[in-house]
Amino acid sequence: MVKKTELTLGTSAAYQICVCGNLDEELSAYLQGLTVAHSPTGKEQQLTILTGRLTNQAALLGVLNALYNLAMPLISVEFLEESE
Repeated sequence: MVKKTELTLGTSAAYQICVCGNLDEELSAYLQGLTVAHSPTGKEQQLTILTGRLTNQAALLGVLNALYNLAMPLISVEFLEESE
């Protein structure tokens, strides 16, 4: 069963962010401690998937800005609802 989460600007939440390219796992600390995983697309381009909990929406924006500064094209951002 999935628990409904009331999401606000100050709510801690789990996210999965997908970007185009190969991001070094050592940048995890720079990206608020998100877990860095790689997924081949079957093409020349590789995908990097970042997963983890962020303290609030400001932290999410900070991660997105960091990815922009690293020139990583954003594919998706997904809010992961909590399971009971």
